[in-house]
Amino acid sequence: MNQVAAASNTSPAPPARPKPIVQRAGAGFVPVIYHPERAIEWLRFERFLRKTKTDPQEALAYAARVLWYRQRREADKRRRLMAISHPRFGRVA
Repeated sequence: MNQVAAASNTSPAPPARPKPIVQRAGAGFVPVIYHPERAIEWLRFERFLRKTKTDPQEALAYAARVLWYRQRREADKRRRLMAISHPRFGRVA
């Protein structure tokens, strides 16, 4: 009975978001973006093989920078779409 009560009081899982990780490749480290929401196994890991780094922190920073840049571009696209779909956009003064 305690297990059922404890299970109902737990908070919902956080949303599945892409995460930057690092994978070892020979003598270097490959920046990788892990997509937990993708169903197919080989699509979950987005590897940047041509951006292999010698330091794991550099590789992690590169993957994080790629995610940040994508989020910024996505926000810009959303903002631009909202601006052109606004009723005042079509008027010429």
